[in-house]
Amino acid sequence: MTFAFHIRRLVYGFLLLGCLYIMFQIVRLQRGGGYIDDVDRTSRLKQINMMLHSSSEETWKKLSAGGQACRHPHLEVHNPEIMKFIKAVPPVYCGDNTDWVKVNGSTVFITDEARARHGNIQCAFTDILRVNDHSTHDGVTTQTHTEYNLEESDFVRVLCKTSKGEIWGNIMAGIRHDQDVLDRTGFDKLPYDALRLNVLIFGFDSLSRNMFKRHLPRTYHYLRETLQMIVLRGYNIVGDGTPQALIPILTGKTELELPETRKRMGDKASFVNVYPFVWKEFQENGYVTGYLEDCPHIGTFTYRLKGFDSSPTDHYARPYYIASTQEYSHHKKYCMGSIPRHKVVMNYVHDFFKVYHEKPKFMFSFHTELSHDSHNLVGAVDVDMLEWLQTLNEEAHLNNTLLIIMSDHGPRFADIRNTQQGKQEERLPMFGFVFPSWFQRTYPDIIVNMRRNSQRLTTPFDINPTLKNVLHYQGSGKGNVKDRAISLFKQVPVERTCADAYIEPHWCACLDWQEINLRDRLVARAADTFVGFINKLTEPYRNTCAELQLERIQWAAKLVPNEGLLRFQKNADIDGFVADLSAHTVVTQEVYQLKVSTRPGGGLFEVSMKYDVTDGSFTVRISDVSRINRYGSAAHCVEHTQHHLRPYCFCKAPPPEPIKE
Repeated sequence: MTFAFHIRRLVYGFLLLGCLYIMFQIVRLQRGGGYIDDVDRTSRLKQINMMLHSSSEETWKKLSAGGQACRHPHLEVHNPEIMKFIKAVPPVYCGDNTDWVKVNGSTVFITDEARARHGNIQCAFTDILRVNDHSTHDGVTTQTHTEYNLEESDFVRVLCKTSKGEIWGNIMAGIRHDQDVLDRTGFDKLPYDALRLNVLIFGFDSLSRNMFKRHLPRTYHYLRETLQMIVLRGYNIVGDGTPQALIPILTGKTELELPETRKRMGDKASFVNVYPFVWKEFQENGYVTGYLEDCPHIGTFTYRLKGFDSSPTDHYARPYYIASTQEYSHHKKYCMGSIPRHKVVMNYVHDFFKVYHEKPKFMFSFHTELSHDSHNLVGAVDVDMLEWLQTLNEEAHLNNTLLIIMSDHGPRFADIRNTQQGKQEERLPMFGFVFPSWFQRTYPDIIVNMRRNSQRLTTPFDINPTLKNVLHYQGSGKGNVKDRAISLFKQVPVERTCADAYIEPHWCACLDWQEINLRDRLVARAADTFVGFINKLTEPYRNTCAELQLERIQWAAKLVPNEGLLRFQKNADIDGFVADLSAHTVVTQEVYQLKVSTRPGGGLFEVSMKYDVTDGSFTVRISDVSRINRYGSAAHCVEHTQHHLRPYCFCKAPPPEPIKE
């Protein structure tokens, strides 16, 4: 045996000891049952780093199988395992009586329709002012018969009366006219290397890419077909829950790496303003900034964390939701007056873009109410979101905007999460980018990399440098696999693994390779199924294309979810830092990958096939078949008429002899 072989055995021995130590520590923490009250942040970081280092040595094994190191599963949108939980829901109905007062940018006005129906109307407009992240107070009240201009606050309490004694009231949201912000911002104030793009991030809680397709089909179709959205198919979460998804995007770090901000730590904790939020950099470089979340009782930075001691952005919607949630019982379900509450979110973003039409803008908005506690209710948003996107597009707001449509993670409900595909979908949330058409022409290298990266392993860490590159563009090129965070304007390396990307094994959706014996009966069945699939393609042309037979199986492997994913049950601590790995998720789907040769003609193929464990069936998609040797003139009989069959057709008749002159 060679010296290198002994060294390799020694290295793997140390790595095994490291993994056993980590497992011992996790089991020790979990012994008490239920949640662990607290975890030492420093020791937990060390454990994570050891775990990731121990698994990074597996890269060469995965690459030996050929292709990309991280192979994400192909998850069917209409998989019966998931569809039994899916129900259609109607749009939110807020009644036939329209609001007496509406908002347009900075102006709140009594509608002509209300005046025509009710006669003379007088309204009292009372500003709602922020005290802190948990309370508000009323400002000045102004009486008017016409309109009110927002100047002191984005939010106003409205109470209207008619001469007949009729009463109408609501809490309204718009974008105040702030001269200080207008004077501070401008495209002329941007850095010299900025890409001169607005940034609009619109997020949903608990929505996987597949759930987005199921429940928002009209919106998804418009985003993909009209707006040419690039969807990150390999976007993998890096932790449990919303904070562990959004903190890396907005700060580039994990909660463990940042200053202590947990409420229960009392005076030891700082307000989250101490975090290096990316919107601060945009604000310091000429942008007007905004931040909106619609469920204050479970806010990302206020549920466990201490919240903000001062408004984090120029426009901050939390005061509206602190005030309005107390009024929800006075309105129809999911409504504020005649407006569905999800449209309040969309209207606020729209008004933000209208008021600052000529200014560079950064807006982070996150809708939670309809998707956090249900995997079906978000379907009520589809038509309204489509119309909202169409309006933004038609009014030219997207002409110089990077639009990001995203989610923090997939559904986390027990029924779905207990299935194999449900666990995989939780780790693969929706994340898509829309660029203006001029940008695609001006920066083709970025678009090429973005499309390539849409198939690679990407994470929330990568979004932070991508956003920063909007402010300071650093070129395209290729990212370094050793970097935890890689701007998606650069090419993400094909050899990147979950360990490289700082994803703990139980969060990693990449499939593990298991090379299998070529004599395995399922391998033989898979190979026969594949050859039968090819023959079915060419069957209508059997008079010219020969029926193929299996010559030899050259290589076979099985792709399965990693053990950590299958064993993940829940958090073992209240902060989501430690995993309970006591589950025994039943494997219902596997992916087989084969390299086979056929005769006649000596065709060499690679194919990936889904195996349904429950019914023992194999499924082949033409997009998962690759002809990896040349077919040349062997397909001459179909090359002009059925060119799509050239890789699969071996012509019965030899090619015609070239005409000799």
